[in-house]
Amino acid sequence: MNIQKILLGLLKRLPSFVIRRMAGVPLEIDGNVLDPHIHLLARQAEKQEIDFSDILQARKNINEMMSVLNAGRRAGVSVSDTTIKGEGSTLGIRIYTPTIKGKMKKTLPAVLFFHQGGLVVMDVDSNDTFCTIMADICGACVISLDYRLCPEHKFLDTHADAKTLWDYVQANAEALAIDASRVGVAGDSAGGLLASVLCQRLQEAGGTQPKAQLLVYPWVSTSFRAQDGAYEGSMASCAECFPLDSATMEFFTAQVFPNDEGIEHPFANPLARENLAGLPSAIVATAGFDPIRDQGNQYAKRLSAAGVSVTHYCFGSLSHSFLSMGNVSHATTEASEQLARDLAALL
Repeated sequence: MNIQKILLGLLKRLPSFVIRRMAGVPLEIDGNVLDPHIHLLARQAEKQEIDFSDILQARKNINEMMSVLNAGRRAGVSVSDTTIKGEGSTLGIRIYTPTIKGKMKKTLPAVLFFHQGGLVVMDVDSNDTFCTIMADICGACVISLDYRLCPEHKFLDTHADAKTLWDYVQANAEALAIDASRVGVAGDSAGGLLASVLCQRLQEAGGTQPKAQLLVYPWVSTSFRAQDGAYEGSMASCAECFPLDSATMEFFTAQVFPNDEGIEHPFANPLARENLAGLPSAIVATAGFDPIRDQGNQYAKRLSAAGVSVTHYCFGSLSHSFLSMGNVSHATTEASEQLARDLAALL
């Protein structure tokens, strides 16, 4: 096992007051105080900034970092990797199947999961722990998609891949032992964008709809600057936060929308959709130390105002990517489990 992962796990077990002393003066932004374990991690990360000049190397470095931050898989969940046919491509999927104790079920509800990474970095390993948490707590088959990334592929390709997974599960529900009427969608950050847009597209198309949507610190708008070009709101106050800062947001945006091509597309801006009525029940979670906190909060409010049933959390002490920090802080695991319980209730 990676020595960094072991050391981080040992730090997680230390009392908070010890970690606070190690982390230094508490970090407070917008009335929120950062979890001391994440604060200590952020201070250490300042010495190891990711260089995005070589995108392939950056992906490798980020994947290695995420493997350290993630906790282990939940027991009682079997995991298998396979592929499905996409639009002119073969897509990888990872299937998480829970062990149902005490009774036999012919079919399970399902959750289609889309990972974080700005549509530019990360893969199905990034949220591996959380997918096992969902499978365990929801008693559901969780299918995580290894969608195509930008800039090698177009922005709309990623959305095509999300729709491909939905269509595949609906067409093969019986073979997968899935109840096609109880399929939810979930994603964090850019994965939240894919999940939210998929819900909007399916509603417009009619037919079977997702049972629920779980959006965690979702990226739902490309309009994150004021008219004078200055940041505002959480984009300003959290501009230097770990692990997502404003510079990284700008980098992702440039890779996904070169020369701003497609930056105003509806699939890039689900927050801007005029009518949100009739969308699936939603769980929206944001983090206090996250530059895109405000847009996620706004989407939750707009969904609720449109009559959609919404459970909304803003985990004030946590940061972006907290779903993948189970080896860092107990608070991240508690938040992840709460979201899984809420999703289970909707499924």
